[in-house]
Amino acid sequence: MAWKYVREKTAAIFADQARTGTSKDPPPRFTTAMTTYARKKLSPHIMRFQLLVSSLLAWTAAAAPLQARDIITAQTLISDIKGIDDGVNALTVSIEAYDGGLIKEFPIGADITAIHIANRKGFLDANLRATPFNAADSTAIVEYTASSVGVDIPASVDVLKAKYDVFENQKVVILAGLKLLKNDHDTFSAALVAKITADKENGVAAVAVIDDALQSAIDLYSS
Repeated sequence: MAWKYVREKTAAIFADQARTGTSKDPPPRFTTAMTTYARKKLSPHIMRFQLLVSSLLAWTAAAAPLQARDIITAQTLISDIKGIDDGVNALTVSIEAYDGGLIKEFPIGADITAIHIANRKGFLDANLRATPFNAADSTAIVEYTASSVGVDIPASVDVLKAKYDVFENQKVVILAGLKLLKNDHDTFSAALVAKITADKENGVAAVAVIDDALQSAIDLYSS
């Protein structure tokens, strides 16, 4: 009934305005009828829109951690650690080949930079991981760490320490690189260990082996 009255009255109002050239407020019954019609016809649409918005907000809130958890896997971190290990092995080769001179020093600087970049990627990925790794994934990460960088970094440090006399004139540069790599190691390992739920004792032990090796080289080149 409200819509029928509105439809009929609207035509009369427009006709009256056209005839008189004036604009008058519609009668109260017309305003009431329009309000009733609007509520009746638009309310379902408004409710559906509000429900859609609420659903989208809820999905957005849940999607971020789910996405991070799905993307940052144990394999992601193992790949990051492999990138560090590859850089360390390249650095060892460069150290072994170094016999003095500025030109042969460049590959060492490039290798340190590559290790730093790989480490920072791992640090970022470890922090982006939304939840701790399960036991199987934790063990896989720990075992790979211990058997890769846990072996290769101390070995590389031993080569560097054995060539102390050759690098004596570059002590400042070597020391700066060692301190950079140790800071990278400390921050990445802390972020990674925080996400491990199993085999943590072996993980901490592997971290300590690397830390002790780097610190021993820092102590030597600081003297």
